[in-house]
Amino acid sequence: MHIKRVQLFYNWTLFYLNCTKTNSMLKLIQSIVLVFLLHIGLIATAQKTTVWIVRHAEKDTAFVNRQDPDLTATGQQRALDLATYLQNEEVVKIYSTDTKRTKQTAKHFKASIEIYNPKNLTGLLDGLNQHANGKSVLIIGHSNTVLETIEALGGKRPVMQLTDDDYDYIFKVEIEAGKLAVVSFYHFGQVHRGGTAAMH
Repeated sequence: MHIKRVQLFYNWTLFYLNCTKTNSMLKLIQSIVLVFLLHIGLIATAQKTTVWIVRHAEKDTAFVNRQDPDLTATGQQRALDLATYLQNEEVVKIYSTDTKRTKQTAKHFKASIEIYNPKNLTGLLDGLNQHANGKSVLIIGHSNTVLETIEALGGKRPVMQLTDDDYDYIFKVEIEAGKLAVVSFYHFGQVHRGGTAAMH
């Protein structure tokens, strides 16, 4: 609404100045109004992006599956708990590493999955900038990549480290242009080391 009013003012000003033939004043007004419109446009498009980050659910640690293990029955339940926890978030895209356990953790979401390389977080950030502005997305990684991803998004580590037994953490990073990233952490599903049963 504000942009339409400014545009109307802009058009009437051009009409008046064209009639009076004041070319120098016309250029000045054009410059001022265009800068004003650009400023309003930037404010209108500056939206908060919400990035949820989790580690994959519990994996099968049997020796034969150690290279690329599936989720255990407990992990499959946690994957379901994750979808339930985020059911009101309208997640539009999921970023997962290229492993069975991370992709299986995303099993119960309707959003499409895009594979990312945790060793190349620049590519992940580019994807977020292009497709996630003002939306909610989910990143599924590993115990040794989750906190690094939070830092890459401009946030501070909310916990010092994740161990190989920490499965019930979920992190929320809120990103807004011109502001510091806001990081929160919660717990979901069955308690599994380092968390509580409370779902915030």
